[in-house]
Amino acid sequence: MSVAMETPQSSSDEVPMFPPWLDLPPNYLVQDWIRWQKGKLVAARLRQQPQLLQQGTNWLLRDQETLSVHDAEWLALLQTGEVEKVARILEDSGDTGQRLRSGMPFKGAPFVTPQEMESIRERAYAG
Repeated sequence: MSVAMETPQSSSDEVPMFPPWLDLPPNYLVQDWIRWQKGKLVAARLRQQPQLLQQGTNWLLRDQETLSVHDAEWLALLQTGEVEKVARILEDSGDTGQRLRSGMPFKGAPFVTPQEMESIRERAYAG
């Protein structure tokens, strides 16, 4: 009785990290890590300057009539004025933090400088 042996994969064979039906965008994990690092910087800035919370609120209010459910969730959160709660979400490595960070209303300076974002990207792609 002969036994069929599978040929082991060579190091050049690419093994997908996720099944093809999941249809994740390229570099999904790297992009999430970048958003997490940005979230940590934003959280620190909000703790130092709580008045910056209003800038995130203002960004959302400018299109209040057409907010997505996600943006409406952010708006409700920001309107509570609870800086520590917002900061904890931005730093959260779990599902809630990941979901909300994907569309956080804290864009550019004063939340994160271009140099800080470049540093985060360099760390992300350096491995």
